[in-house]
Amino acid sequence: MHNILDWVIPFLPGNKPRHLLGIGVVEDIFSSVERGIDLFDCVSPTRLARSGYSHINPPLGTKKNKFRIKISSINYRTDQHPLDPNCKCKVCKNYSRAYINHLLKTKELLGYNLISYHNLFFMLELMRKIRRSIDESSLQDLKKKWLG
Repeated sequence: MHNILDWVIPFLPGNKPRHLLGIGVVEDIFSSVERGIDLFDCVSPTRLARSGYSHINPPLGTKKNKFRIKISSINYRTDQHPLDPNCKCKVCKNYSRAYINHLLKTKELLGYNLISYHNLFFMLELMRKIRRSIDESSLQDLKKKWLG
């Protein structure tokens, strides 16, 4: 993908947004932004939610765990923490991992909705941070914080 982007981007008009489909991995987002991509579109946040995965910010989220945890795991059955203690979305402010784990175990659709909301919030916040870091000329610092 990176080789193709390096080949194609010089041919794209610089005065128009550059939209890349199917990019939902944190490392790929940073790499694509560095290459000049402006917009992303991916089903990953909701697909992961349907599989019981919740995105998590650093320092809990890392390249190694792909910035996610499997909230449907038995490990979270009694965990009273929010999906991500470093998140300010309404799901993390109001629901525990244990409650969402229970919803998933009982196949209650609300559980998938809550994780989907959180995962989309995670992606939107990541892009807000990236935009801010570009404005402040600190994209490399942000990337290092996230990817090491």
